[in-house]
Amino acid sequence: MSDVSTVNITVGAAGKVGEGVNSYYVYKVSSGADVVVERRYSDFLWLHHQLSKQCAGYVIPPLPAKVVGLLQGSEFLEHRRAGLERFLRKVVHHDELRNSNFFRSFLECSIVELTALKAEAQRSNSLDATSMASVVQRTQQLNNWWGKTYQRMVENDTLNLFGPRNKEDGENSGIIEDPEFTKVAKYVAKLHAQIQSLKSKVRAASQQNKLAAGAHCDLIECLNWVADAEEENAEMPTSYYSALLAMLDTRARQMDAELEAFSASVDDIARWIKAVQKALDVREDRRYLYQAQIAAHRKAVNGDGPDSPSATRLSNELVAAKDDFERVHARVMREVTRFRGQKAVELKKLFLEFAQLQLRNSKELEKIVTQSTEELETPLPAKLLYAAQTPASCSNMFESRDSFGLDKNDVIGNTKSTASTQSPTGSSSVDAVSKADPTAAPESYSDVHI
Repeated sequence: MSDVSTVNITVGAAGKVGEGVNSYYVYKVSSGADVVVERRYSDFLWLHHQLSKQCAGYVIPPLPAKVVGLLQGSEFLEHRRAGLERFLRKVVHHDELRNSNFFRSFLECSIVELTALKAEAQRSNSLDATSMASVVQRTQQLNNWWGKTYQRMVENDTLNLFGPRNKEDGENSGIIEDPEFTKVAKYVAKLHAQIQSLKSKVRAASQQNKLAAGAHCDLIECLNWVADAEEENAEMPTSYYSALLAMLDTRARQMDAELEAFSASVDDIARWIKAVQKALDVREDRRYLYQAQIAAHRKAVNGDGPDSPSATRLSNELVAAKDDFERVHARVMREVTRFRGQKAVELKKLFLEFAQLQLRNSKELEKIVTQSTEELETPLPAKLLYAAQTPASCSNMFESRDSFGLDKNDVIGNTKSTASTQSPTGSSSVDAVSKADPTAAPESYSDVHI
């Protein structure tokens, strides 16, 4: 692969491998005309972990959430597929992340080669526990951990457990303060809190929409029962019921899916902001390490002298910690600026898609309502209008003809016969039901959800 930045990456639909508890899903990742590899979700997790270690301070695009295998339905698998594809495309469009050797190997290596690469990366991270290099490294890590922990405790000492500190003490202690970064951290924290609130509200609204859609389905079911009762006597044209049912069915389907995509997009943005917070945490970790090295170097100079071996060693470590902190700090600030621009683009796209969905739903509902209104505006049959205008005082009218134009004896005979009930038009009620049976039409939303 010559230039990764020009690659069009796609992730195919999930394919199931195996049966039972040992089954899993694989995705075909295509990054070229003839480069197609199969990857599991755990492979994407491994790549995300390697990028987080190798590219400290960068905002690593988030992966879709991991759920229990029993909950992996078709809709979830499609949402995960889209999320995995979005993750890879964000990596390939990042001018630094796409240059990672792990990313290239993920796109090109076979399953066997990727497994060997995972094993090699794991071995490189773990030294021989009995070697002297391992002992020195573990001691160094322990000292760094304790130094950073102490710096955090002193800096966040609201109860003055480590004694009161004035401004001069703070300057002498080596605490690094950056007003611009503090402003950025507060912005991200506030944004994260607001997005979490929006996430819960949108999810609740989506659930309410689904409940309303279910209520519409119940209403459709009851109207179908009323229509069935009317069809037995052919007293009401079934097309009127069909017109109303079409409007209710359309609205129920629209409400069920109206906020589903919007809620999923808000969840993705919430995970994205969490990734930004992780980048800020990496910067803070480097700052605490730098401050710990400053404190250790000052202690060695005051105790053993500036020319002592320990002071010289700590001086070199201090320079390395300073360079690392400044590099990560600059990287994080650039990433936050990049995030702000990309967030604006993503939010505009989300709002536009929601508006376009509302427009499509409105046009669809308007079309159905227009058709239903035209049907409902047609006049009732003359016999029903005549029956509606029959005076209540004509008690002897039934002696010769009833209000539907039938002889009394015919009516009595027809009510006794249950095998072939005829409608006033001459067709049987069974034929009338079969002609206007809603179930004979293409499957609707209410047919699936009642």
